[in-house]
Amino acid sequence: MEQQKNALVQPLPVLIGSVAQAQLNLFEPVKQSEVNRIPFEGSWTAAELIEHMVLSIGSAVEVLSGPVKVTDRAPDQYVQSVKDMFLNFDLKFKSAPSIAPATQLYDRDILIKKLRTVYNSLIYLVEVKDLTDTCLLWEFPTIGHLTRLEWAYQAVYHAQRHTEQLKNIIGHLGG
Repeated sequence: MEQQKNALVQPLPVLIGSVAQAQLNLFEPVKQSEVNRIPFEGSWTAAELIEHMVLSIGSAVEVLSGPVKVTDRAPDQYVQSVKDMFLNFDLKFKSAPSIAPATQLYDRDILIKKLRTVYNSLIYLVEVKDLTDTCLLWEFPTIGHLTRLEWAYQAVYHAQRHTEQLKNIIGHLGG
């Protein structure tokens, strides 16, 4: 039974790749003429959401590449808390200024290339870095310093949240 349970859990690089592909599968068919259109009041455009993901995943790459220390707790201690936060769609968050997209017109093809690049960088770091180390570059709000493992899962859950928002945005574009 334990072997069967483990077979259902995707390795982290595979999980990151599948989240990236889900976003790309949604965004790639959207025409350039539609990516910068506001779908409904108070919403980002599809392009702004993808730019937010580029900035966010890029920040995860930065924190995973930054200074670390040996962890003195379970390296996955906050994974469930982060998951519960980001996948609770009743909660609303305001983007941190450092990862908020600029209000501008975006080029769809450039965004697609940038999104692929940052996800590939994240996958690479997850494969080569010691994920049990605690990252010191930034603290996660309300929790504090996270391990590389927890930051990687934060990137996944944040991306999953925005994948649902991207579906909603695209659905309102009528395309």
